[in-house]
Amino acid sequence: MNEEESDEHTYALEGIAFGLTDGIICFLGLIVGLTKATSNPTLVVLGGIIGGIADAFGNSIGFYVSQATERKIQIHVTREHGKAIYIHSRKEVLMSGVFTFIATIIVLFVMLFPFAVLDLWNAVVLAFIFGIVMAFVLGSYAGKIGGENAYKSGLKYACITLAAAMISYVVGEFLRTHLLYTI
Repeated sequence: MNEEESDEHTYALEGIAFGLTDGIICFLGLIVGLTKATSNPTLVVLGGIIGGIADAFGNSIGFYVSQATERKIQIHVTREHGKAIYIHSRKEVLMSGVFTFIATIIVLFVMLFPFAVLDLWNAVVLAFIFGIVMAFVLGSYAGKIGGENAYKSGLKYACITLAAAMISYVVGEFLRTHLLYTI
């Protein structure tokens, strides 16, 4: 594998990691919050699908724009200041957005799968377990390739995901008790 191929694989990994992380946190929050607010499996699945597709597009477009902007800055720095820095290729920038989209959609299917086979609360528990485990595995891998303690890094990702789910639960409870009954 030459250096350019290695850089492209790294860029794919960045897009995948972004899509997975955002998808796990977003979808777990949607599932927990909507379940607590509505206790309606149809609304949870519909909200998950709509929110998931919107999140996947938002992630991929946002990551693409971010990387395209970074590329322009790299080009500017190279031209204006004569610094020899790595400039992302157009293909890397495009593929980062594509991999982000794909990773986010995969997480959506994984997180919503329990709702196809289980009742509402058991599906939420299984989706919660899937989310925490996926966050831990992703964090462990990121820690390992970054030279950190894989267990500590995985635990950090899992705790962040847990915190997001807890906040979504509180928001769902607030909406259920204070707003939904007034509409």
